[in-house]
Amino acid sequence: MDFDARTDRLERSRLAFESVAAFLISIAFLLALAPAGPFTKELGVCEAGAVRDVLSGNAILPHYSPGIPVQVPPMFWWMAALAVRLVGWNEMALRAPSIMAVGLSAAILYAWIASSLSRRAAIWSVAALLSSQYVADASRQPRMDALLMMFLVAAMACLERTISLPQQKRKMTLLAGASISMGLAILTKGPLGVILPGLTIVIFMAMRRRLGELFRLNIIATFAGALVIGALWYLAAFEVGGNEFFTFQIVHGLFRRFLGSAAGNAGECQNPFYYFLPRLVSGFLPWSLFYPALAIMLWRSRSTMPAPIAFALCWFVAVLGFFSISAGKCLVYILPLFPALAAMTGAMIARATEPSNSSDPARRFFNYASIVIAIGVLLIVVIVGALILSGSAAVLGAHLHRSDKHFLEVLTTAASRGSPAIVLWISLWLVGGIVALSSVVRGRALTQSAAVALIALAGTIFWYGFLNPTLATEETLKPFASIVDTIAPPGVLIDYIGQPDCDLAFYSNHAIASLKNFQCAKESSDAYFIVWQDRWKTLSTDQSACLAPLAQSGAVDSHGARVLMIERK
Repeated sequence: MDFDARTDRLERSRLAFESVAAFLISIAFLLALAPAGPFTKELGVCEAGAVRDVLSGNAILPHYSPGIPVQVPPMFWWMAALAVRLVGWNEMALRAPSIMAVGLSAAILYAWIASSLSRRAAIWSVAALLSSQYVADASRQPRMDALLMMFLVAAMACLERTISLPQQKRKMTLLAGASISMGLAILTKGPLGVILPGLTIVIFMAMRRRLGELFRLNIIATFAGALVIGALWYLAAFEVGGNEFFTFQIVHGLFRRFLGSAAGNAGECQNPFYYFLPRLVSGFLPWSLFYPALAIMLWRSRSTMPAPIAFALCWFVAVLGFFSISAGKCLVYILPLFPALAAMTGAMIARATEPSNSSDPARRFFNYASIVIAIGVLLIVVIVGALILSGSAAVLGAHLHRSDKHFLEVLTTAASRGSPAIVLWISLWLVGGIVALSSVVRGRALTQSAAVALIALAGTIFWYGFLNPTLATEETLKPFASIVDTIAPPGVLIDYIGQPDCDLAFYSNHAIASLKNFQCAKESSDAYFIVWQDRWKTLSTDQSACLAPLAQSGAVDSHGARVLMIERK
């Protein structure tokens, strides 16, 4: 008995050490994605006013701007405000909660899969999670979505272990962990914190024909505890915001967004029911090319499917199904399903790389996908090289959309200068593509998988660590904000004529307001204004006659430059 207890303690210590290592490696990878890069039009930057409001003492119900309260509970803005206190008002501080959340999600995912399946499956799961476009992008966004994903991963892992192994010794600890995690998820993005785990275990129990167990006291208490944690903030916020808070957050933020026109409102992010399906391919490349192999593995093992994989499948279905029937379908909504998808992908790779499964039909499709990935990246490298060497990038750019043309210009300019990032990316993709093809021919599935992982990780670092930040440097209004602060006296309100730019509002020390209908000396007593260049040209003669330009930015997008103006008295 003592020997078994000692062995169990050693195994738990080893798992804890490996999970910490997974977290540190994940953080190191995420820090390579230029977290200090400038902001441009990220939605979270538009919401950064809530962080300022928290810092000013309005922690219960912070506002984006005067009169506009936050649309979800403020857990993210609390965390961001703490980061600002530690490192100052900068890009890194606002991205820090998302970076930490993705790193912790990877560590929790590793601990769950390693303890319930195998360490090999856990390693592949983490690699797939970190290198997926959705997750890498979320780690750089100053918004609450990565934080929600982290709490849901923790809750799902605790719930799965509890209901799959009901006799285990640490059952109450796991249930407490699930309850606290769901409660914190509610404080991050509202009732989704319990809805998504609840749907998942209902589907899982129905699949296992154990629906009656959902009515056990410990399960009910787990979800009730989560609701109590979330209700504490909702009650406090209602005390502060009253009926306006109820209408804005509950009626509009939840019901109208989910029901759309059925609730008497057009809603937001109105998209067809299949909207997320192509995003599951593009947002999970190159791993999404393994979907056929994964589907075959799941089908062939349907009667003997391990509990964690069955639970991950239910988790995937619950999130995708819930948001597919919602009237509002914003791109970031399905972020919480990617840890489940990564877990299934990791299990598929671990199984495909076992020597005994060399004749498995899933293995054949696994090989086909690896061949497509290898050939694809080699073709991209050849095409990029040809464009650079031939100098025909400018000819191709003339036929592209403005944003695609700009990306191509950044790429070719950096390549012509011998950028280390370009050299590293091309080198790793060449090595990865060649190794993947040769490994398929030689039947070395493990090496083949490692080559695909190398391609995925290198592509993610290149895209988010170099290309996007380089483009952002050319499009950000950060330099113009400094000019505005130099010209306009401290403490003066600056009115945007029309829609303001979020990055200028973030970087400027001045308060920025929006003025939809500008009239000389009528709508505002403030003397300083900013207007988009194309909007400036559409102002009437009477409107433009009373404004004198003081400074302007570069042409950062299709709207042209931003012009700082002063009203002529």
